[in-house]
Amino acid sequence: MFKKLYVALFCLSATVAFSQRTFSISATASPTLVRTNHNRTYLYPDSDGQVVEPVFLAGTVNTIGFTAGLGAHYTYAPGWSVATGIWYSQTARQQARLAAAGEGTTTLRSRTLRVPLLLNYQLTTRRFAPYFSLGLWLDFPLNARVIVDRIDEPTQRLRLKTDTGPIFQPLLGVGGRYQPARRWALIVQPVWSYNLGRFGGARTYNSSYEVNILAQITYAL
Repeated sequence: MFKKLYVALFCLSATVAFSQRTFSISATASPTLVRTNHNRTYLYPDSDGQVVEPVFLAGTVNTIGFTAGLGAHYTYAPGWSVATGIWYSQTARQQARLAAAGEGTTTLRSRTLRVPLLLNYQLTTRRFAPYFSLGLWLDFPLNARVIVDRIDEPTQRLRLKTDTGPIFQPLLGVGGRYQPARRWALIVQPVWSYNLGRFGGARTYNSSYEVNILAQITYAL
């Protein structure tokens, strides 16, 4: 009797667990703030046959931008899911040109392909539930853009090569999940991440952390 009861309970729990397994696709968007402590560095854009000046970086700088992309979520147990995707991230900073170069501004636009690796936990099954994420961002930098605006001279649009990735950023997100319909859900989380740099990339490492207000719309398949 107890054996039959055990088998029945096992089958029931397995059925419930399997019924909770779902795939979802997601669209993600977020404003981004990055705070970086730069070592004193001169960057040299590709000239493309033009006369160019170096970009000087030093001190602690805040840059703003955005992150957007597509992803996939897999719910493997009640409340628990994993997620990944491909996102595009861009930040920009503007500064005055070096005094010796003359008046004007230099804008540096950093661009990155980002692969999120996330473990998520939803606290309850209610329509609105606290939602937590822990994981890692793998960042693959693209060539940056440098825009030089000078008084009474044409604007220069240059490329700046970057070291190959990936850059590792562990992260923590705490927010909420709202499900207005059976298949649709909205997830909003403030997310904090810290830049660990590249393996073997100590020479070019600048410590930084990043704050995102991550908004995701998910659709269960």
